[in-house]
Amino acid sequence: MASDGDGKGRVATAPGAGGYGYGYGYAGFEGEEDRKWWPWLVPTVIVACIAVFVVEMYENNCPKNRSQLGGDCVAGFLRRFSFQPLRENPLLGPSSSTLEKMGALDWNKIVHQNQGWRLISCIWLHAGLIHLVVNMLSLLFIGIRLEQQFGFGKLLKKYFHLTPTSIQPFIFS
Repeated sequence: MASDGDGKGRVATAPGAGGYGYGYGYAGFEGEEDRKWWPWLVPTVIVACIAVFVVEMYENNCPKNRSQLGGDCVAGFLRRFSFQPLRENPLLGPSSSTLEKMGALDWNKIVHQNQGWRLISCIWLHAGLIHLVVNMLSLLFIGIRLEQQFGFGKLLKKYFHLTPTSIQPFIFS
């Protein structure tokens, strides 16, 4: 790697590749915008969401609380952690009553019963395993890069800044 003193590492290119023999590459170059940062916020959120989903499924207890729509629990070998019948929840998850009990977004409860805590608790709930996996993969691939780029402070600020915008349709309807 060569440098002309400007702090930018250049990787030598193959002869005849054009240019001056030096190309800008990633071999050892970390600019200010790509500073070395070990992401911890995004992995912590992922672990927290998975833990909340495990608690959701524990509370759901499909074998004990049979569905009113009928049908057997999906993945019955999981016993207490088995999923509601696909007719009730096609995302492989808990019943809607379990989600409501754990703090799902409910306009009437927020406004008329002063349960404002639901605005925060709903962020962590997932309707099923498919919902959880898609969200966590998105967070993993996009969130870690954003955390490396901006740092956890800015990312956390943006996360909580965007959260109210996702809730606005319920508040202003």
